[in-house]
Amino acid sequence: MNNSNNSNEWQVICRVEDIPVLGARRVARPVGVDVAVFRNAEDQVFALLDRCPHKGGPLSQGIVFGTSVACPLHNWA
Repeated sequence: MNNSNNSNEWQVICRVEDIPVLGARRVARPVGVDVAVFRNAEDQVFALLDRCPHKGGPLSQGIVFGTSVACPLHNWA
């Protein structure tokens, strides 16, 4: 069985330095919602689906503060 495309496996997407501080990179997935990868001011990196659960906005275009991101459509983290 080939697990090379298993969504539970870690995938290298870029160097940490390639993610803007207080910004995001969007990672396209072949199926489902894209993933937004964020970097905060402390160089912590976190990821989540690139869709606000409330309004459906692209979280990769939101504002990063601490370990949260505010939706660009309604400024709610």
